[in-house]
Amino acid sequence: MIEFIHRHPIIIKALLTVVTLTFIITGGYFMLGGQTVEEYAAKVNGRVITMPQYQDALYRMQDIYRNLYKGNIPDNISKQLGMNTIKGMIDRRLLLAEAKREGLSVSDREISDVVVQSKSFQDENGRFNKKLYIQALQQNGMTPAIYERRLRDEILTEKLQDLVKSSVYVTEDEARDYYKSQLAMQNKPFDEKDFQAQKKNLSGMLTLIMQEKQVETFKEGLRARAKIILNPSITSANS
Repeated sequence: MIEFIHRHPIIIKALLTVVTLTFIITGGYFMLGGQTVEEYAAKVNGRVITMPQYQDALYRMQDIYRNLYKGNIPDNISKQLGMNTIKGMIDRRLLLAEAKREGLSVSDREISDVVVQSKSFQDENGRFNKKLYIQALQQNGMTPAIYERRLRDEILTEKLQDLVKSSVYVTEDEARDYYKSQLAMQNKPFDEKDFQAQKKNLSGMLTLIMQEKQVETFKEGLRARAKIILNPSITSANS
């Protein structure tokens, strides 16, 4: 799984984004307490991620991978899904706390724009339908106020990650070295003229890869400073 993540960082990000947005729609979210010790999946600086929330997230991640692999998830990926799922949930909790510490904020206009543009709340003509919006939330036991608060948190974590990514700059030499490495794996010779023709696309691809690495390094730092406790049943099930 680690190799897959390194080779396909954009795919992994997309998968985690889908799961995150599904949490918001279905009401799965981090709780502040009130659960017994047996029900916790993880504790992040004293705050609880419940076992039902983890199990729901894992089920949705498995469903995404089943679709991706036409029903059969490779064993090397399946064995790591549990740990990667809980890791993603922990990371979101830490990112949110850090974003607030940094003083980042999300305006009501930003929330409104996301809601109005969501296809889940649009009618057959592609227009936002408030009645459909409220009904969709009610079906999942939520009100607009609850949904929009959770949506605000997700946008806030994205802002922090965008801030981290903004420090990444790819030079022409780095793009050239990246291109050479890709050609070497295919036993193809380097051609400067061909590189110049593809330089823009190569720089864009390398920028995305380096940005994801930068964000991962940032999250590793957050995890290193945090007090994280995992339920032993999760670590044993994924060992």
